[in-house]
Order: sequence, then C-alpha cells, then structure tokens
Amino acid sequence: MRDSDTIDFGIDLGTTNSAIATVEDGAAVVIKTNDGWDITPSAVWMPKPGVVHVGRRARERVEIDRDNAAAEFKLEMGLADARRQFVKAGVDLSPQQLSAEVLKSLRADAAHHCGAAPEFAVITVPAAFALNQNKATTEAAALAGFNPACPLVQEPTAAAFAYGFHDAGDRAYWMVFDFGGGTFDAAVVSKRDGDLRVLNHSGDPYLGGKLIDWALVERVLVPVVSRELGFKEFRRDNPAWRAAFSRLKAAAEEAKIQLSRHDSIDMMVDLFGPDGTEETFEYTLRRDELDAVAEPFYARAINLCQAALTEASLDAEDIDRLLLVGGATLTPGLRERLADPRLGIGIQLDTSLDPTTVVARGAAIFASTIRRPATTSLATIAPDEFLLELAYEPSVTTTTPTVGGRVTSKSTVDWTGYAVILSNPAGMPAYRSPKISLNAKGAFVTEVSVDQHRTSRFTVELTDPTGVPRKVTPNTLSITHREVEFGGVRLTHSLGIQLADRGFAPILRKGTTVPVRAREVFQTSSALQRNDSDAVVRIPVVQGERSRGDRNREVGMLEIRPRDIRVDLPAGTDVEVTFEVDASNLVTVVADVPLVDAQFEAEIDLDNVRTAPPQALQVQLNEAESRLATLRGSAMNSDSAEAERRLAKLAEENAIATAREHVLAAKVDVGAAAFAENRLRDLQADLDDIEDAVQLPTLVHQLRAMLKEGEELATHAGTPQDRQDLAELRRRAQDAIDTNNPAAVRTQIERVGTFMVELERRSPDWPVKLFYALQDMLPASREATALVREGKQAMAARDPRALDAVNQRLIRLLPQEAQDNIIGLRRT
Repeated sequence: MRDSDTIDFGIDLGTTNSAIATVEDGAAVVIKTNDGWDITPSAVWMPKPGVVHVGRRARERVEIDRDNAAAEFKLEMGLADARRQFVKAGVDLSPQQLSAEVLKSLRADAAHHCGAAPEFAVITVPAAFALNQNKATTEAAALAGFNPACPLVQEPTAAAFAYGFHDAGDRAYWMVFDFGGGTFDAAVVSKRDGDLRVLNHSGDPYLGGKLIDWALVERVLVPVVSRELGFKEFRRDNPAWRAAFSRLKAAAEEAKIQLSRHDSIDMMVDLFGPDGTEETFEYTLRRDELDAVAEPFYARAINLCQAALTEASLDAEDIDRLLLVGGATLTPGLRERLADPRLGIGIQLDTSLDPTTVVARGAAIFASTIRRPATTSLATIAPDEFLLELAYEPSVTTTTPTVGGRVTSKSTVDWTGYAVILSNPAGMPAYRSPKISLNAKGAFVTEVSVDQHRTSRFTVELTDPTGVPRKVTPNTLSITHREVEFGGVRLTHSLGIQLADRGFAPILRKGTTVPVRAREVFQTSSALQRNDSDAVVRIPVVQGERSRGDRNREVGMLEIRPRDIRVDLPAGTDVEVTFEVDASNLVTVVADVPLVDAQFEAEIDLDNVRTAPPQALQVQLNEAESRLATLRGSAMNSDSAEAERRLAKLAEENAIATAREHVLAAKVDVGAAAFAENRLRDLQADLDDIEDAVQLPTLVHQLRAMLKEGEELATHAGTPQDRQDLAELRRRAQDAIDTNNPAAVRTQIERVGTFMVELERRSPDWPVKLFYALQDMLPASREATALVREGKQAMAARDPRALDAVNQRLIRLLPQEAQDNIIGLRRT
C-alpha cells in the first residue's frame, strides 16, 4: 500500500458505468477491472443465493434475465419505496445496497492494483442531486466497506479538476457540459492565477442518455413492433410486456452507441409474443431518427447551460471552451448542435480527455488534496509514545508552505527543551529544517521548502530536552506542489424556508462555499396559544431556486407546538432560524424563539422520501396540461413576447409529452415516477413564470396608475419628505419595469401601496375608508354582519374611536394572509 496521508482515490459512481482512479506520481491513473476495462457497468446480477456478479457480465443479463438482474438504479437513490427484486436469490435490494455492490467491485479492483483496499475515496454525485440522494450515496459507500466519512464532490466539479490540472493555461472561463447516462449537469468554471473555482451550477438529476433510449423505444420502435408483429396493448406500463421492453431498451441503447460511428445501424431483437412464440424484430435505425428523438433533451440541456451562464452574468462569448463529459457527448448530432451558435451554445468544444473517465480522474485529483482523517488518538498510542496533531495543506501552489503541529502525551509534560525537525532527504535539493522548539502547549509552526510540481514527503523527528529522539505518531506528512488550487466545494442548491404566503426565503444561497453557517430572523404569521393542543407553527425547510416555496423540494420541517413553550406566542413573534452545512453537505436547521428562550431543531427525514403514487402524478399532469392550454390563449391575447418565448422553450423541450410518457411508466418503474414528479414540479414553476409574463403588462399599468394617484396624494396631503420618498419609489418602479420582472413589479406595487396607505392614514376620514374597504374583503358571516351594523352606527354618531375598534375586529375576521397584508407583518 502506498505511503500517503491523502485520500488519493476518486470514484465516478455513474448511472450506466462507474470508474475508479488514483493519483500516482502526481498523475491521475484509471484503475482497470479484472477484464482490462477502464469502466465497470453499474449493473448487478444475482443468479442464486449468495452469488453476486457486478459489471459487464451483469449488464449482459439485464435484458435476458430481468427477474435477477438490475441496472440504472442510481436514479432511484434516496427513495424509500425503490427496491429491486432478485427472484432466484430470494432478496430485494435498495438502490443504496445495489450501488454498494458496484462500489465493492471498484474497491476490489483498487486492492488488486495497490495491494490493499482503500479505506477512503472521494465519490462523485450529480450537482443536481438533492439532500436525500447525497445521503444515500454516503450510505452506499459505508455498505461497501469504505469509511462513512468519505467526501462527496459534484461531478462537473470533478471534471473541471481533471481539465484544470491537465491544462497549462493561466486564465480562462470554461463550461462543463456533463451529459451522462442518467443525469445532466452544467458548471461555469473560472481559472485565474492558479485558482480553479466553480462559479455556478445548473442541472437536472433525471436528464440523461436513459431518456433518449426510452424515447427511441416508445416513439420509434414500439409503433413498428405493434404494426409488424401484431402485438396488442404493447405499452411500457403493461406488465405482460416487461421482458420485451427490457430487450428493446437494451437494443436501443446499443444502437445509439453504434450510431456515434455509423449513419445507420441494423437492429435485430428477439421478442416473445403473448403466446410465448419467439418473434424476431428487425429495424434499420438512422442517425437522423436518433437526433430527432433526442432533440428535446438536447434542447433542455442547452437551455440549462444558458441559465447557468445568465446566473453567472456571462455570455457564451466569455467562455473559452466547452468541456464535454459523459458518454452521451460522443454523439455527433449533439456535438454539431452544441457548436452551432444559433441552435446550440457556440463555444469551442474540448474533447481532449476521455469523457467516460474524466470524472473519476478529477475525483482522484481532488482526493489527493484532502488529508485522510486521523485514525490514531491518545487512547491508541503506547505510554511512552507521543501523539502529533498536524495542521497543513496537502496541496499547495507555493514552494514555501506553512506546517503547524501540536504534540500531546498521555501524561503531563513540561515541553521546555522539546523540539522537532522536519526533513525531506529525497528533495531536490534535500531539505532539513533547523530545530524548532515547542511552546508551552507543545505546539510549533514553521515554513518548509517543497519541490515544484512534485510531492514532497517529510519525516518529523521529536527530541526531548536531552536531545534523545522520542517516538511520535504520525511521523510523516506529504505536500504536493501544483500550479492550480481548488476554490472549494459550493452549494448547488439554495436552502431556506417557505413563508406563510408560500414565498421562498433563501438563507444559504446557491454557490456558497461550504462549510457554512447563516442565521436570519422571521416573524410568525399567526398566534400560538398554549391551551390549543392542535395548534402548531410549521416552517417547511426547502431546497431550490424558485421564488415560490412549494415549487422547490421540501427536505425538512420545523415545528413549534404548544407543549414546547411556556407562554403564548402572539402573531409577529421573532423566530431566529439558523442553517448549517458541513463539508459533506449534511444540513442542520435550528429555530430559536427568544421570547420563550426555546430552541427547536428541524426534522430532516431523508430516509423516508417517497415518490408520489401514479394516480397523484396523473392528477398533476392533467392540471399542468390544462393550465398550459389556458396560458397559451392568454399569451396570445396579452401580446407578451416573454410569455411567447417561454412557451416556445417548453415546446422545444417537449416537456408535456415527456412528462406524460413517464407518468404512464410510473406504474411499473419507480425511476420513471421520480423523473415525472421532478419534471412536473419544474413544469409548474415554468408555468408560474409564463403566468407572470402574461400578467406583466397589466401589472405595469397598475403600478403606473398607483404612482399617479400617489403623486396626487403627496401633492395635496404630503410633506416634502413624502415627495422625496415618492421620487425614490418612482425610480425603483422604473427599474423594475425595465427588467421585465413581474415579481419586481409586484414588489414595487406593494411598496407604493404601503406609501399611499400611510398618507391615507393621516387623513381624518381614514377609518371610514378602511371600514368600506374591509366590507368588500370580508367573508359572509353573522359576526361580520353585526360588526358592519355597529360600524355604521359609529359613523352616524361621528365616533372615530368606536369605528377604529370595529375596524380592528373586522380585520381579525379576514383570512390570515389578508390580515398580514393589512397589518404589515413581513420578514424582518
């Protein structure tokens, strides 16, 4: 086993194929399988109890022994209701357990290559993975025999690492285009003066080559099979045809691969008819047919790239190269589309590294920058031994890095006269430090010299006051000099809470470097009475980028109940919410209520995430289809160019048709259900944006009318300060209009409305105006009728105090959201 104090192993745990690489002499080396291949198919075959085959042999069995083989289970990671049955073995396994078998195989290959199985490895995950999917990956690593503390890194980040350490240039912007078997990620990368930094991510955890395979099956092959072979009710969701669809899917995937090198391919698939008779299906698939079917998926990937560029405030012209990652990028049609500045992105393609192994290589390079966690402690060393706690960076861009350390012992020691020496006899030239005295706490700090572009290995010698060498553990460290330094792992999704009005309040923004901690103060929208046992304040914890909280993914729930508090909480009570994310992207959320000096931790249950049932998905699909049809008509009438642009984007991505296919397949495929749920959530959010765009002209007209009315109010009843405030509101309103952002225009409408209300409140007839406004807002009830009668009596008696009291009671009859709007309860 190698003598290294860094992790050094990187694993690309892929949907279709996986790979493991390691760093040797400063270079990333892909570890081959026993068959001599660079990649291991992510497939498991269990032909009988206790027998497990992983890789190529298992992949061949998926299409012919569906009851005992499984593949493409990565897309189901983190779903509690996703399990694969192995009939002959008599077991059913979760995606985590299946992924663990793949990781075990890769670990065994590493043991064969290096002489011992690695305890740690950096494992890659899609940037678009959610918290439950990342946690499931960590669990799979532990099941495979790796240490549970194995770090995770996003796949496009790992790919950028591989290219960054391979490229000699000093300054550049890159975009990673990672189109794999099951997921898609885009990342904008900056390389500046030795600093490699991921500026922004965008992606889809279910967009990959698998979708293209299924589209070929359902849109091209199935109609021909039904027509030529006479198969009845030949549908993917019909369990009777499960084996036939499995064979067609495998044949489509192989044909897609072959079409990377040929203009057409002759397919020949043996299928069993309903009476058990074997039928041979023959079809010549052309590359242009593949490109036509794949076009919507290419379009979605390109649109996600454009979104990543926009968020990073960059254009395609700013990007020097497009780094191609993933097997799907070998397709000529996709490469032509990407290179086209009108239909694609128009960035120079970089294919200098193997797209199927570049992620594993990058993960290994990243692993070589991470120290292995210490396995020794005071409890494990001998009585006459000393423990050394070291502090240094294992990968540096300087030739004179700093090394610090602290020596400890099981017994009390006077450190006066103790010293350490750091030496690297193999250095060029050889290096040996002078004696470095320990301070009163046994600590030291010094600079050392390292060789350029090499790994320098140092030995630490400890001597006591008499100059006698003493045994210290560990007594070695290694530092590698490189031209490039990594800027840190970043959050790929914003994290925050959903507010009472369904808005999203992000606390940790996408792109924040982890580990990180942040705190914000909010206010409760309703009261919590201790005598109401059914009352509860619920604060959903969500992950995503949408302005509406329920359009993002809920990952946890903060709950405050009467039994948890000592006094009643009035509406508007401060709640301090703290988010903390560690280096492994594990999230902790805590709510503090200063009024009662109580703390509540969010329940983030990542072990019970399930897909929606097929019936619920069908309801969501019907709603989306109906809403889309309505918005198409509204967009035509509104003359909104932005709405038309967004509608064209949905059509280009064939969003509804793709969602419909997977909703139907959800009856027999949990992975299809997960895709459908994710796509429908995104689709509803896209429809929100279209709805906003349709409403924008009306909102702009409303804002301008309110400003005009506000100007009249300020002229007749305002102060000079009011007129200055109005001028600032007018400036902000124009900025919002210029951005064509409906949310920004709505915000300015609220602000102008608040300004006008403040002016109105100063007028003597304000209680009367409020009373009439409340009458229009009130739901019908006996209590409301009585209060209205009482208010009219107060007006007749010219009693403003009595009318104000009536108004306050009327406000309490309104729905909570309306109360908040009137009272002005908002995020602080």
